[in-house]
Amino acid sequence: MNVLHIHSDYPDGRNSSSTPAVKLLLDATSGITHTIFVIHRTPWPWQVKVIQNNSQLYSIYYWGLPFGFALTISLFLARHLLLSLIQNQHIDYQLVHGHKLAIDGTLGATLAKRAKVPYFLSVRGGTDVRILRHKFLLRRRWKRVLEEAEHIFWVSAWAQNPITELLKASISNDTDKSSLLPNLCDMKQLSHLHVPKKAANFVTVFRFDQYERKGIMPLLEAIAKLIADYPSIKLDIYGFGPKNKMKIVQDKISVLSLDKHVTIKGRIDNKVLQKKLTEYSAFLLPSQNESFGMVFVEALFSGLPILYHANTGIDGYLEGIDAAVKVDNQNTDELVNKVESLILQHDLFNARINRALETNLLDIFEKATVVSHYQCLIDDLNLERVNAK
Repeated sequence: MNVLHIHSDYPDGRNSSSTPAVKLLLDATSGITHTIFVIHRTPWPWQVKVIQNNSQLYSIYYWGLPFGFALTISLFLARHLLLSLIQNQHIDYQLVHGHKLAIDGTLGATLAKRAKVPYFLSVRGGTDVRILRHKFLLRRRWKRVLEEAEHIFWVSAWAQNPITELLKASISNDTDKSSLLPNLCDMKQLSHLHVPKKAANFVTVFRFDQYERKGIMPLLEAIAKLIADYPSIKLDIYGFGPKNKMKIVQDKISVLSLDKHVTIKGRIDNKVLQKKLTEYSAFLLPSQNESFGMVFVEALFSGLPILYHANTGIDGYLEGIDAAVKVDNQNTDELVNKVESLILQHDLFNARINRALETNLLDIFEKATVVSHYQCLIDDLNLERVNAK
C-alpha cells in the first residue's frame, strides 16, 4: 500500500525551517510505503521545478506570491504540477495525506479525488488559522476539503473551534472521523524525579529568529519586575539564531539590568537537552502562533511544569494534567502573576508533574501511542496493500 503525502515542512534538505515530526511518524509505520511530495513556494516562475531526491521523496517548487496573494491561481498551477509528476512517474497510491489544511490538504484532496481514493487531513493551527482568517473567498472550498476527509487529525487541539467556526463546518465528534494526533516525542518520560530544586530557577528554549512571537521580550520584563520580591530568580535561555537577533535579546537583558539573572546559554544538542532540563524548576515560553510546540512536551517529559500561551501550541492537550499555567496574552503583568504562581506553588506543581509521569497521563505524546493510532487508522481502511515494505 502506498500513501501519498503532501507536506510543506518535511525535511528534504532544502528547507531550514522543516521539522522532523512527520518523518519520525512515517518511518515508524510498518507494511506501508510512503511517497512524499515536499512543496516549496517560490515567487519566481523560472524556479518552478521538480527534484527527485529518491524514488519516494520529491521536492516540488511551485509558483506563489507572499502573503497568499493570488492563492487560487497558485493552487491551480501547483495542482497541475503535481498531477503531471504523478503521470510522468507512474505513481500509484491508495491513500493521500495532506499535512496542513489550507495548502497541503487542498492539493491532497484534489489528488485523492482524481484517483478516487480517500484522504487524511492534518490541521495545524498556526498557519491554517491565519490563512483562513484572511481568505474569505476560499472558505467554501476549505469547508468541503475538511468535511469530505476520511479522517481529520487535529495536530493543534486548540484549532478545532476556530477552524470549524471560520468555515461553518459540521464535523462529527466520532473518533472514526477525527482525532488528536500530537507530534510524537522521541524522548522517554523520566520518573522518580523527587529531587529538590530551587523554586525560581527557570529555563526556556527557542530559535532567536523567532524571538518576537515567542514572547521573550515581555517575559524578560516580567522577570525584571519579579526581582524585587525574588532576588534569586534565574532564567537560562537555550537556542541559536542569527547573531543580530541574539544581540537584540542580549541588549534587552542589559537594558533591564538582568545580566546576573538571565543568561543566554546558546545552542544545545537535543541529545543532552533532557538531562539539562531536569536541573530547572519550570519551563517558560509564552509563544504565539505555534502549530504544536514539541519543546513543551520535552519539558513535561523531563519533569518540568510549563508556562504556555492559550489558543496556540500545546493548548487543548493538557486537560487533567494540571502541571501547567496558561497565559491569555503576552501582557507583562499577566506573565508576572503566572510566573509568580509557579514560584509560590512550586511544591504543588512539582507534585503534579511527578503524578502525571507516574500515572501515564503523558502517554498521549509517547511515540508508541502516536504511531499505533496512525497505523490502526490506515490498517482499518483495508485498502489494497501494494508496494509494501
